[in-house]
Amino acid sequence: MFVTTQLNAIAEILGVEHFSNSTHSILQQQYVNIEATLLRSKVLRNFSKAKTHAIIQSAIPMGHASLAYLFSPFVLANLNQKVIYSTPATSAVLDVFQRYYQVEAQSFRQDFESLDALNLVIDLMPNDLSDRDFLHLALVKALCRSDISSIFLISPLAIDLQKCAELEKFFQIQIQVLSTEALGNMLLDEPLNLAKLLFKKKDSCYSELCQQFSKLNAELLQSCVDYRDQQLQHLIDDMFYTEHIYEKLSVYGEFMQTRLQNHLQSKQQPMQLKA
Repeated sequence: MFVTTQLNAIAEILGVEHFSNSTHSILQQQYVNIEATLLRSKVLRNFSKAKTHAIIQSAIPMGHASLAYLFSPFVLANLNQKVIYSTPATSAVLDVFQRYYQVEAQSFRQDFESLDALNLVIDLMPNDLSDRDFLHLALVKALCRSDISSIFLISPLAIDLQKCAELEKFFQIQIQVLSTEALGNMLLDEPLNLAKLLFKKKDSCYSELCQQFSKLNAELLQSCVDYRDQQLQHLIDDMFYTEHIYEKLSVYGEFMQTRLQNHLQSKQQPMQLKA
């Protein structure tokens, strides 16, 4: 696909030589010249003062322990780190966010205004993509942003670490891979109760779940902050008890709901004819 040889490693990290036809078609719709955009971001990244993390997570099944990483962007935002979190809008994801704003009404419209306002963007993508297509598209989107300094790839798929190292060197960016293949279901026999997970009052089951979520997030985010693993795990665990994650999630939901309503109102306003 690419004339520049190093860019072909973007597809090759997942063991294929080229993007699928559907991925190629989507990229053609979104970018006038995808290769030029990628190369331009590579150059501008050396001059960018902004440092943003991109967390890219494969589809999260209902009840799966990998749901823990859905809260990682809120942890980073609370630590004054800018973060863009991308994942398909599965039922497990919508079950969380729909309680705070009209996710479906947004129709997955990209809105990055909250990055400056709240240090946070939740970039939900359609759930009809294959895991490979999603990872390819989300990785390209991240590499096209000159403010991205590190990328986390969270997936059960096999990812070629050598190809990732080639991308790191070429784009001057940090890429970390975390496999969810060995993760099982959450320590629950019931649907997720956010009131128990995000507020102070927890039964023993949700205390254990918070510890599980905190441990997974600490392992993921340790390279982003100046905390030791145990310190970071305790800090994240405290965020679940002190309602800091809930507060950030709630404020983000209010922000997005306001943005959505303003967008819908502007579309409904009749056009004024010039005299």
